[in-house]
Amino acid sequence: MNDIRVHAVESINLVSQDGLEKLIRILHTSGETHQVVVLAPFTDENLELTNLLHLAKQRDERLWSMQEQRFTRWTTLVEDLLAVPAGNKVLDRIKQGFANLEDILRSIWLVQEISEGVERYTSTLCDSWVADLACHWANLHNLPADLLGYADSLKKQSVEESALFIYGAVKDGQSEYAAASLAAQLEAVGVTFWNNSSLLHNADHREVPSALVIRSLSYAEATELSFFGAPIIHSHALVPAIAASLDVQLRCWENEEDPGTVISKHGDQKEPNRVKGFSIIHDIALINVEGAGMSGVIGIASRLFSAMRKASISVVLISQASSEYSICFAVPEREADRACTTARKEFAPELEAASIQSIEAETGLAVLAAVGQQMTGQAGVAGKFFSSLGKAGVNVIAIAQGSSETNISAVIKGIDSKKALRALHARFFLSKRAISVGLLGPGNIGGTLLQQIAKETTRLKEQFGLDIHIRGIANSRKMLLDQDGIDPGDWKERFDKEAVELDQDLFTRHIGATYFPHSLIIDCTTSSKLAGQYVSWLESGIHVITPNKKAGTAPMEYYQRLLETSMRTGKRFLYETTVGAGLPIIWTLKDLVQTGDTVHRIEGIVSGTLAWLFSSYDGSVPFSSLVRQAKEMGYTEPDPRDDLSGMDVGRKTVILARELGYSLEVEDIPIQSLVPESLDGCSPSEFMERLEAIDPIIEKAYKDAAAKGEKLRYVGIVDEEGNCSASLKSYASDHPFAQASGTDNVICFTTDRYLSQPLVIKGPGAGREVTAGGVFSDILRLAAYLGARI
Repeated sequence: MNDIRVHAVESINLVSQDGLEKLIRILHTSGETHQVVVLAPFTDENLELTNLLHLAKQRDERLWSMQEQRFTRWTTLVEDLLAVPAGNKVLDRIKQGFANLEDILRSIWLVQEISEGVERYTSTLCDSWVADLACHWANLHNLPADLLGYADSLKKQSVEESALFIYGAVKDGQSEYAAASLAAQLEAVGVTFWNNSSLLHNADHREVPSALVIRSLSYAEATELSFFGAPIIHSHALVPAIAASLDVQLRCWENEEDPGTVISKHGDQKEPNRVKGFSIIHDIALINVEGAGMSGVIGIASRLFSAMRKASISVVLISQASSEYSICFAVPEREADRACTTARKEFAPELEAASIQSIEAETGLAVLAAVGQQMTGQAGVAGKFFSSLGKAGVNVIAIAQGSSETNISAVIKGIDSKKALRALHARFFLSKRAISVGLLGPGNIGGTLLQQIAKETTRLKEQFGLDIHIRGIANSRKMLLDQDGIDPGDWKERFDKEAVELDQDLFTRHIGATYFPHSLIIDCTTSSKLAGQYVSWLESGIHVITPNKKAGTAPMEYYQRLLETSMRTGKRFLYETTVGAGLPIIWTLKDLVQTGDTVHRIEGIVSGTLAWLFSSYDGSVPFSSLVRQAKEMGYTEPDPRDDLSGMDVGRKTVILARELGYSLEVEDIPIQSLVPESLDGCSPSEFMERLEAIDPIIEKAYKDAAAKGEKLRYVGIVDEEGNCSASLKSYASDHPFAQASGTDNVICFTTDRYLSQPLVIKGPGAGREVTAGGVFSDILRLAAYLGARI
């Protein structure tokens, strides 16, 4: 085998500086010593010449001005790209070509006929000029090169030049076939087909954006995919390569650095995926021939398909019931009427005798195929194929599988093709820990969470097999959806430009797409309405993670239904950050209970806002001034009464009590509000103006505590009988609560195991970073539950 690689390249790619520079890079980086470039026929409508022939035949006076225009464009192109003397050599060739062409045009004008030879010569002119241009460009860039017509190249047995440009390769209209034939003749190392559209993916990447590039195929697999309409592969072009056992590379001109796909005799036998790819033939009709009289009758199928052959109707797929009651076969939809007419004519006697009851066509269908040589003899592949379609709600109308088992085909409704492809791609190629994620509330916590995910996405995927796809982001008014995933690193810009009006049902259906292994909605809002949808999300197969306390403190009937639904469906409801932000409070309490410890009492500073206010207050500065300062620093809610009312602490206390199994509502527990009754009903702005009314209340409580040598703290309590409270209390200076500072949350668990010395959890209980980090931890807990290596 000679050290030669043959490339099939579109001529149109080489009439610009960028294209020529790219070609030289490709040739220089190729591992072979000799490169042969077979150019496809030239197709640029502003430069091609064959339309001049038709103007001459019609004796159109515009011919001569258009000829001059074409000449100017060609000469300008060469002058822009090539310096003297190389440019002059190409220009001389072009001038001579136009002189010859003028003689041809005058002859056509007279006789008003265009011979096949003249049309081929004119087309080859442009091809030869592009080859000459590329050849001189290569020589100028230290790559010795020459050009040759395709007919002459077929006489060569070896290549002496570093690069050889072949033009006029129009064998059956396919330069790829010509390139493969030449590669076989030269005993080349391999042949590379450069296309201008895309790399070869394991599904149509326009319908499945997450489709992966196929890196290797066997000849059989490539032929199957080609038959079922896979772009890029042309089975006819593979014939010479198959005969010579040549490797074929499929690469994309726009992505020169990607090695693309290698097609070889056996493919890569070490690839883990049994299925190499999926492809679809659209616009299919299914012809059904049914009748009890066909059972056991010899020759029915032979007559049917012989009739189709005589009528030149291509049969794409055949399926027959084992009872022989029916035969169905797929044909191109445009042939449906003719196929039915042909079959009815053939079986007219049987139709008359009612031994065949009907011959009908069903249109609007598609044939979906799974291709893979390693499917042979592998149990479960077909089951996986059809169960994936069933889970996605795709009805299979007919099934066929070849005895070689390299192909499984199913006829489905055309409108289901996108859904079917995505379902199969997710099942066979996505990680089993791929999660379709929807985020509601991309504000402080949600936005920070997206930043954290963006930073860790690659590491999580590579180290733990966790593949997070942020497929939807929504606020209270708008949403952004993406089938493949939204980059969490630059979501804001896309959201501002592309977000549409929020449709909550559409958002939920999109995130819960059945073709993803797992689905998750993260609710980073404080919405009671959204919390009321958690049960329906779980019922739909969607996991739920939230820092929203509204579900955990909802009416007991709903809360119990939420937990029951989670248990019954196996879909997780995780809410660690509803108490203590990122601190491990909920999970610690669950561990204590589930391992048999008896919890006697839970006490906690669980409001970061109130923690900061009372750790900062020492009587020297009015409490109202600290509240205003906290609001300016973003520690309080927009209306500080939401914090000062104690309701936040009350809700968190109820959540902890319910974890212990107590059935109670928020309104059942005493909650001490720090807001004077006179300020309850006023507007937020008026409240801030009259805030000094709170000072005497807090000052008195502070002095009472100080007199006992204690410090004020606002605390939630759950005792061993399920009694709860949220109130302002004082604690000795050696108590963990008295020692808390800043926004620290402190939780004390008094249990059988931690009786003489309570278990204390202490740390930041507020802030977007720690809360978002807590939500992220819940995501990782879910991933571990789903099987990720965490």
